Amino acid sequence: MLGRTSFTYGSSAHLGSTIVLHHYHNTFVSRKRERAVPKQVDHAARREEIAQAALRLCARDGLAGVTIGQVAQEAGVSKGLVQHYFAGKADLLRASAQVLRGEIERQVRDAVRDAHGPAETLRCVLLAIVELGVTAVVPLLAGHAFLSMAVADPEIRALYRAGGDGVHREIAALLAAAGPAPDVDPGAEAHALLGLARGLADGVLLGELGVDAAAAIVDHHLGRILPGARARSDDPSPSRVSG
Repeated sequence: MLGRTSFTYGSSAHLGSTIVLHHYHNTFVSRKRERAVPKQVDHAARREEIAQAALRLCARDGLAGVTIGQVAQEAGVSKGLVQHYFAGKADLLRASAQVLRGEIERQVRDAVRDAHGPAETLRCVLLAIVELGVTAVVPLLAGHAFLSMAVADPEIRALYRAGGDGVHREIAALLAAAGPAPDVDPGAEAHALLGLARGLADGVLLGELGVDAAAAIVDHHLGRILPGARARSDDPSPSRVSG
């Protein structure tokens, strides 16, 4: 095949051989250049993969189980690579707390994507928190593990506070826009609703009640403070997750 191709381009076997050799030379140089091109590494993605491994260890073994060596093993990378991205355990845990916050925020954003109006959006936010006991077990357990660290670590405490304050403001704003009963203080009630949803998430996680039962409790409380929500408390499908 190569012989026929070479003679097509030349009038002698010598010319044909020259073309073939030139082809192989170009192919060799091209492959050599391909090998010489350094592989592009997504450093942000690599850091997140390592942080995710730390979160899994937190959920499974608590903070005591998180060491540079254990995280490297969990992530399937070398210990040196973990140390390349993180100065030490404390730095790794702070980064993991950032990833944890992002995971939970994504869960909530996904839950409210198709919601219509403030009352329905409020309900979806609360149910998204409740359903963390099923849909985001690792982040929920890791979050509990980080809580003790947040007491002593100002950076993680600030992260926790910022996340909690943001959710509280969102719930209060949605509640105010949804038309609460005249005697309802949206700010105070938002604290109560957030505490309720967090507690129900733990109950679902422990198997104390199912998601549907927890959703019915949320609907009962919303019906108490939002007159227009009482009819929705009889919805036969109160939650996106059955349990």
